Amino acid sequence: MKTLLMGGALAILVVVAVLVLALSAGGGSNGNSASERAMQKEADIYAISQIERSFHEAISKKNIDQMVGLFAPNATGTFGPGKTVTGKDQIRTVWLKSKAWAPTTHWLSDHPAYKLKVTADGDRGTLHFECHFIDVDTGKIAALTAGNLDVSKIDGRWLITNFVGSTTELKI
Repeated sequence: MKTLLMGGALAILVVVAVLVLALSAGGGSNGNSASERAMQKEADIYAISQIERSFHEAISKKNIDQMVGLFAPNATGTFGPGKTVTGKDQIRTVWLKSKAWAPTTHWLSDHPAYKLKVTADGDRGTLHFECHFIDVDTGKIAALTAGNLDVSKIDGRWLITNFVGSTTELKI
């Protein structure tokens, strides 16, 4: 009887030890607490917003490699009615033919931060921004445009998967 009692007590101790070990190692949690998910979403929103910063920097500096590097390999870009292209090579060609990249154009791409809109949901998100192109030579607004983008986290990096350019109106 004493052996049976000792064996049962030992079995209970082993089960308790296994449960304690599993819980302390994270076995009782999926690692996705509400606060962790909220922090990840905020980090994603920030990372997506940096696409807008890099986009405007690339245009202002006429750095085509920086611009094209923001796009996923099979991204699409719509630059006007019926003017949709696919892939980095075609996107590069469109940008290089745009007035923003013309050698005689000296524009600074301004981007009103208060008009920036970002969403993030897992590995997908959206980004909306306006571009106010200031002619450096005259100090006047040369063009107003907007971008509506779908973005995805690919291999740990947020990239544009679909870009749709549009017109906008300057409102004060």
